[in-house]
This record gives sequence, structure tokens and C-alpha cells, in this order.
Amino acid sequence: MTATEDLEQRIQSFPRQRTYLLPALHEVQEAYGWLPPDALEALGLHLRVPKSEVFGIASSFPDFLLSAPTRTERTCTGASCRVLGGPSHAEATADCLFVCGVGPASEVDGRLVGRGGLKSEVPTVTSGTLVQDGSCSRAVADTARAGGTHVGCAGNCWQAPALSHDGGSTWTSQNTAWTPPGERWLLHDVGRIDPYAPKLYAAFEKALSMGTDRVWELVRESGLRGRGGAYFPVGAKWETARNTAADKKFLLVNAEEGEPGIYKDRHLLEGDPHRVVEGILIAAFGIGATNVIIFVNGEARLSHERLLAAIEAARRAGNIYLPLEVRQGAGGYVLGEETALINAIHGLRAEPLARPPFPAVSGLQSSPTVINNVESLTNLPDIILNGADWFRSVGTQSTPGTKLVSLAGGVRQPGLHEVPLGTSLGTILDAYGGGATADLSAVLVGGPSGSILPTSLLETPFDVQALQSVGGILGAGGIVALTTQQCPVAAVRELVAYNSRESCGKCTPCREGTVRMLNLFEDIQHGRSSNETFSTLEDLNDILAFGSLCGLGQMAPNPVRALLRHFGPEVEAHKNGRCPAGVCA
Repeated sequence: MTATEDLEQRIQSFPRQRTYLLPALHEVQEAYGWLPPDALEALGLHLRVPKSEVFGIASSFPDFLLSAPTRTERTCTGASCRVLGGPSHAEATADCLFVCGVGPASEVDGRLVGRGGLKSEVPTVTSGTLVQDGSCSRAVADTARAGGTHVGCAGNCWQAPALSHDGGSTWTSQNTAWTPPGERWLLHDVGRIDPYAPKLYAAFEKALSMGTDRVWELVRESGLRGRGGAYFPVGAKWETARNTAADKKFLLVNAEEGEPGIYKDRHLLEGDPHRVVEGILIAAFGIGATNVIIFVNGEARLSHERLLAAIEAARRAGNIYLPLEVRQGAGGYVLGEETALINAIHGLRAEPLARPPFPAVSGLQSSPTVINNVESLTNLPDIILNGADWFRSVGTQSTPGTKLVSLAGGVRQPGLHEVPLGTSLGTILDAYGGGATADLSAVLVGGPSGSILPTSLLETPFDVQALQSVGGILGAGGIVALTTQQCPVAAVRELVAYNSRESCGKCTPCREGTVRMLNLFEDIQHGRSSNETFSTLEDLNDILAFGSLCGLGQMAPNPVRALLRHFGPEVEAHKNGRCPAGVCA
């Protein structure tokens, strides 16, 4: 078969509907390593999309390549990797490679490399020994071909590659031993079970016996809030979709997770995909959904592989009772916004839409659509089996339950930790993170749309309202500890730069405002700022927060405002041409 015939066969396999544009682009890039012009034209002809729009959409996703690749290596320049000794700049870079616990990281020929290339040997083990085999482990060791029983990463990325001889209660690596602290709900089976092994769906069976109304009522009574960053009550979102009459209703599972420093959903999908699938089925039943679409980050390859295997096993067991489809993204922080995600699935540019109508009323195919993220849905099996009061026994009154924390940077035990909501930032760093590796200057909380807080606020509870009261934000649950060798001003400048790069460009406040904000930070970093610089910066903060169309622009001022509020002396020193950390020029 010639290359042209192969291309035509791949394209012809897709139904002639625009909604298959993104999967078709993935198929072509997977086959050829990039998107040749003749492939884009053939795609447009088959899917009835003008070739100018095919090119425009393909060029809007950062993971699609419109020219033959010449580089085989990318270096992570995320905050955590910089703290761990990685470069702040490189010839070919990635904002995050999502193996923060084994940084500094890079990607060579599509393969993740952790700890600056330092490899570890996996000891020969018996079949009863558990061997962690997740993305972080594979980045530092050949765990995919190791012996023993392969399981996901229990969150102890800092130990990778790690072994357990007692069923996952204790993990060892070289001369270290670790026991997971506290009670684990979402991570209970992660690192204990083979992710490819079949699993009973007891919670789903109980949900079916309860009926759809009672499932929704129980979720509402539990007080579960979405764990993607907005913390909107899950039951209320379901209620809107349930009360909207329509022939079709969708559950859209957002597993895109393209936010630097956040890797919780990937760990769940790699380590316990059946629990995720069971939560999805419970949600679809409680909503009254007729269709499910799961949208997975295109670079989360192991998550995608194990999710597909779990879905196939669930189908064979007779648990899949409605159409369920998995789609892959192609990069873009804006996909965390619900309407941008819907546009991408429709075969359009990933740009947000003005609301109302909200997706729960009119979303995918103009039908009621509930968007929940992976961590939110993974709570559902426990809520069904144990009840609302049990779920409320942990956490805070307004935000019950536990939260997965992607902990990275200057701590001794970076990785994924499950903590009760309301736990102080200091306790997370010490009891879960093993303490700081050096004197700390600040903590980044909540990702690019989050905030930077001083060490004087480490007693602040890790909860929505508590963090808001000090100018912080909980976000998706990322924490990066910065040592005194890192400059808070430089750290926020990197967040501003990231938000500027990731702006979809649709609305003027975000498109122009983030660029202008970055230019002002360049002046601050290099001692060229004045009182007028900071006055303009405050005005930009207000314009972005008030005038931007979606959360990316609206939340972009958060780290800037937190810096100005809590790091006055450091900002003043830069204004006078001096960086206390010796980082900025």
C-alpha cells in the first residue's frame, strides 16, 4: 500500500461529520509524525470542512505539527523542574511534562526522561511483589519490562521506582521506606491493584438498585463540589441538566488536565481506571445522560491506554449501558473552560462562548451537557456505598471530602498526596511532603491561575474560602514549594508568560492584556519599572478580571495580585534594580 492509499484509508474510516476533525487529525499525525498539507486538504474534503478552517483549527492546537519535526528532545521549564535544577530556557521546551516528582524532566523521541537522565535499576522480584509502573516510574527506570505485579504509582513519585512486599502498605526504594500517611479514599487501590485486571462494579450495581432520583439526591446531600478548580456543587449542576427536557443528554468527562504542575487525574487513570469508569457510569445514571464522551489529554498516553482497557473490560462484563466514546486533546490550557472544550469536540477552534446558555442547558449538539472532571467523578463510588454523612465526616463544612494535591518543587517527598480539605499548607508540606529541602521563600498554590503565598501563611487551611481570604486560590490542587534560591517575581513572571501564550486570542482583554502584563513584568524584572508601571499593572488586573470572556483571562491577575499583596519588599527591591534572590538581571 502506498503512502497516499494509506492516508486515504485512514481518513475514509471516519464518518463524514465535522465533529470527527480532531480524532482524524490525531490519526494522521500518529501515522506520519506531522500533518502534511495534502492530508489536511484530504481531511477537509472528506469531513466537508473548508481547508482554510482545517488549517486554522490544526494550527490552534499546540500538539499538532504542521511541518516535519526536526527536533527529538524537549526540556521541561516548569516551576518544579526549575526548582530541581532544570534550565529556565532551552532550545525546545515544554511548559510541563507532568512527571514533576521526578524532575528535572525532558522528553526524547516521545519518551519521558526524569531526574536529568539519571536512571535506576529495578531489582529482580517475585510475582507477589508490587512494582510501581506509572509514567513517573517509566521516566527513571525500565519498569514496563520488570518482573512482579505491575501497579500504578501510589503517589510516592519521589521514590520511583518503588516496590512493595506487603500489598502496598509500605513502599521501598533503595534505602528508603515509606508508608502513605492518613486515610486514603480516592487513592485506596492505586498502587495496590493491577490496573488491567477486571474489577467488580459494586457501587454502580447499588446505584442502579437505588434509582436515578435517589442517586442524584445522595450526591447533592454529600456536598460534593467539582474538583477541577471552580468547586461548583456537583448536585446542582446535575439538577439543571436533569430538569432540561431533551432527547439527548451528555456527560462530558474532562480528563484534559493540561495545567502545569497538576497530574492527579493521570495518576487515577493509570492506577485505578475501573474506579474512574464506575464513577462515570454512576454519574451518567444520576444525570439521566444518554451519551458519554471522555476527553483525555493527548500526551497522557499511558492514561489513555489503561482507560481504554478498563472500558473494554467493563463492556465485556455488561456494565456499559450507553454509548461511551473517548476523545483525545492536542494541548491548550483553555480546554479547561467548558465551552472551549465543547467547541473542540464539535470540530471548531478551542475558543470559549458567551454564556448563557450554560452547557447544562445547551452544550454538546445543543443538548444538556454536564462537564465533570476525573477527580470529582472518582468520589462517587464511595458516596454511593457509604452515604452522604460518611463523606461529610472529612473536610470542611462548606467543602467536604478529601483533595488530591500535586506536590512538587522544594520538598523531600514530591508526588501525589490525598489530604482532608482544611489541612494547613504547612502540614501538607511537612507531614505529606516530608518537609522542605531548603529554606523556603514562597509557595505557588493553584497553578497558573492560582497565587503565590509567603511562608508566613503556611498555617492557612487548604480550602476554598480560607485561601480566598488571603488572596489565594485552591484551583486544581497544585502546590510548588519555592526555595530562597528562587525569586517570587521571576516565578510570577513565568505564570504571566504562560497565560499569555495560552490565550486563545478570541477576546481583546485577554489577548492584549496578558501580553501587556508580560511586558510590564519584563520591566520589573530588569529594573526598568516605575510607579506608573504598577499603576498600569493594577488597571490591567481589573480589565482582565472584568472583561475577559472565560476563566483563563479572568483568573490571570490572581498570581500578580498575590505577589503585590504579599511580597512588597521583593517587588520594591526589583523596582530599585536589585533581585534579593540574585536570579533576575
